[in-house]
Formats: sequence, C-alpha cells, structure tokens
Amino acid sequence: MNVFEDLIVELKEENLLENTGVAADKQKNTDVETVTGDPGADFEIEILGEPSEKIKQKKAKPGKEFFNKRAVDEVSGLQMVEHVLTGVEREYMKVVPKAFDDFNAKKALHVFLNIAESADSEEHKTAEFAMMRETEAWGMALIERDNNIPVSLLRQYCDNSRPALSSQAILALARFYRNAPYSESVRAKFDFIITRLFSRPIEHDKRVCLFGRNEMLTHINTLYAEWSSVPLYTADEDDSNVMLTGLSFDDLAIEAEAATNFDQLIESDFFGRLRLFKESINELFYEPSVTVSAVESNVRIGNAYVSLIVKERQKMDSASIQLKYVEHNEQLGSVSDAAGRTLDLASLLNVLTDDVIKAEAAANEPQPAAAETKATEAESAPAKVRSPLAAKIIESIKGVNKVLVGACIVILLASIGLYVWSTYIIDEKVSTAGVIKVDLEGSPINEHVKIGKIRGDTFCGLLKVSWDAMPKEKREEFVQRVLQEGAERGYKQVDLITKDGKSAAYASATRLEVYMP
Repeated sequence: MNVFEDLIVELKEENLLENTGVAADKQKNTDVETVTGDPGADFEIEILGEPSEKIKQKKAKPGKEFFNKRAVDEVSGLQMVEHVLTGVEREYMKVVPKAFDDFNAKKALHVFLNIAESADSEEHKTAEFAMMRETEAWGMALIERDNNIPVSLLRQYCDNSRPALSSQAILALARFYRNAPYSESVRAKFDFIITRLFSRPIEHDKRVCLFGRNEMLTHINTLYAEWSSVPLYTADEDDSNVMLTGLSFDDLAIEAEAATNFDQLIESDFFGRLRLFKESINELFYEPSVTVSAVESNVRIGNAYVSLIVKERQKMDSASIQLKYVEHNEQLGSVSDAAGRTLDLASLLNVLTDDVIKAEAAANEPQPAAAETKATEAESAPAKVRSPLAAKIIESIKGVNKVLVGACIVILLASIGLYVWSTYIIDEKVSTAGVIKVDLEGSPINEHVKIGKIRGDTFCGLLKVSWDAMPKEKREEFVQRVLQEGAERGYKQVDLITKDGKSAAYASATRLEVYMP
C-alpha cells in the first residue's frame, strides 16, 4: 500500500472522509473506461468499446510492485479527473464534452504491467516510456479543457455532486492541479481542492481541519513525493521568506476573527487584499509549509465569515442583509475565490434559519464559571464562620461615629434631590422653548423619519427601522432631500438619530455626513 492509499485509509478510519466512489460515466457513446485493481493482486482493465475483452495481470513481482502501482495510480487519477471535467462541462457549462480517447494509454498500461523482465531491462524501459508518452498526452488534453473551466464552476460541481466525490477523486484532482503548468486559475483550483481535502464540514456551514499543522505538513510532503511533483517555487527560496509568507496567512486569519461586524471586513476590502496576497506569492504557494498555512487560514477565515453573518442575521432578516450589502455584491462574489471554499451569502442565509440563529445565540451566551457560581452562593448564604479579616472590618464599622454617618446620608439625599430638580423639573420648563414639531404626514421625509422637530435652524429627526437596511448612497440621497425640504419649512441644517439614540447623519449647506454602523 502506498501513501496515496495510506492517507485515504487513515482518513476513513477516523470517519473524516466520504466513503463513496466516483460514479462511472455510463452515458451512451462515451469512451470512459474503468480501471480497477490492486498491485500484488489480479488487475483488470475493462474497455467499453470491447466488453468481451478482459486482460488479467498476474501477481506482480516484488521488484516491480512500486512501478506497477505508480502506473496504475497515474492512469486511474487521469480517469477520475476526466470524469470531473466532463461533469462540469456537461452540467454547468452546457457544452458537449470532448472526451480524450484513452485507448492507447490503457493499452500501454496493459503492456507495461505484463512485462516479464525486471525493471532494469530494455523491454521494461521501452514499455514505461510508451506508457508515459500516452499519459502525458492525456494529461495535456485535460489541461487544455481545464483552461476553459472557471474556478467557480469546479467548486459548484464538487459541492453539489451526488453522491459526493470520493477521497480518491479529490486526491486525483489535487495531484492534477499541483503538477499542471502554473497559472492563477490552476493555483486557485489547487487552493480549493487541497483545503477541501484536509478539512471537513461541521454544523452551520463551518469547517474544521482534519490534522494539526505538523501532521498536515508531513502528509503534503509525502504526497508531493508520491506525485513526483517538481518544485515550482524558487529552489533557493530562503526560510525567512517562507516563514513570513506563512505568518502573513496567520495575520489575515487573525484579522478576520477579530472583526466585530461584517462591515469591518467589507470596508477594509479584506477579501480583495487576501486574493491579491495569494496572487502575489505565485508558485511559493505550493511550498508545503505555505500550503499548510493557507489551508488553516482558509478554514479560519471561512468560519469567521459565517460567524459574522450569524451576528448580522441576529439583528435583521435575510432580505434586509442582502439589501444592505447589495452595493458590495461584486466584492462578495470574490470571497469564495479568496477563501479557497464556497462562501455564498444567499446560500448561507438560507441555512441560517431562525432556529439556527437562536441556537447560535444560546451557544455564544457567556456562562458563569463554576467558581464564580460557588462564590455567589457562598456570599448569599449566612456566614457561619468569619475570617479574622472580616471580623476586624466589622468591628471597625461598629466604631464609626453615628452622627457623622447621618450627616453624610443627609448630604447624599440633598445631592440626589438637586440633580432630579435640575434635570427634570427645570429642563421640562425650558427644553421645549423654540422647538416646533413637524407634521410629516404626506411628506417624503415620512418615508424614513418617525418624528421630526425644528429647533432654531436645525431639523432633528428620529429615524425608522427602515433606515438600517439602506446602503450608504441611498442614505446620502435621503438626507439631501430632507435638507432641501428646509427651504419650505425654515431650517438650514439636518441632524438625524437612530432609534438607539446614535447620530446617523448630519447635513448643512457646506457639509453632508452619513455615519455607518
């Protein structure tokens, strides 16, 4: 068993990966063949064009097992990639797939597996060269087809495939994109596939890494060796540059997790900066430790995104959230590309039902620590035994001059009475002087203003809830309309506040400001 199978077995033993297989393409007039087998056991190639032809390989000799297994992995991997690309083209691009005629590759594999001579013989080397030539032609044909497939469609296919793609298929895609000629599209597809391979979904559309950083690094190094992957990054890349790149991914994840609301990420163009950073490191992305950092960062950022949308959903309904971020649709569309996984706002809001939101709110509600609970109970219960310090404090209180305590109480009550008189009684008499209540019935101001008053030359308005769902541009337009109404109503400035009493907007002849939350 090679590392390709070792990793799959390890993941399946932990029940962390799907155990489903890739369904063979059974459509009429297709040229997809099925390759099955296990080195060291009987190996069978079935060619659909010749259903009666069965080619058997006897048990491989110990010296040839490695070469035979590598050849089988190469061909079966290409076949799984062919299946995925065909599915994307047919189901999402609505084009007729141009399947590669892999008969010669299967034939070359059969000849190679049945060579009786040792791996050092000329006949074995000739058969190996012929097989490599055919698989290379197959791989190049797949690369040309893949160039026309956007990253978004590959994500959709992998996310929606039923049954789910097997771990073998995901590994085959990772190998294909890792060894394909570098381009930003190929890098983005590898980013998505490797993140999917080393993480699994959990509740509420979040994900979790399958392994710790060191273990994941070991697996990726071993897979690269198994795939015969040539380093695309600079061979003499110094360790400090690699380490700084990994730390940059950590910093970006920390920034996303530290955001208190979703607007912070949008206003700072977080996802645009993340995407540009990944593009800027080019082939260094494939350096194993950088890849590990990217996978962990993708998982953390994706989870932070979901958590922030949950917070927004706790404050408003799905329609209001989509309306709120309608002006950022283009930026939100690049979130999935930047985070290396599918993060669609509309789909996520469908998942976040009212029941889910309530469950999340209850889970995030801080619970009192056990020690604090015990301390509270101890304080509420009558003290049977006092410590020496407590007894000393009580004795000191008993010795305080009672006349002095009484004077302090009288002064305190007088201060409270003075505060109430000055705040409520006097203010009630003078606060309404010069204030005119505005009749908003039939006025365009009434659309978002609940109560309006004019004090001097300033219009003061209490906003309705509908204000919260408006984008900034719409808010500015509305404030401008309110200011224009002042020509008829006799005010020159506008001061709007939210239902929570926070300043929302200010406008005058020379200045207009809208304060976003």
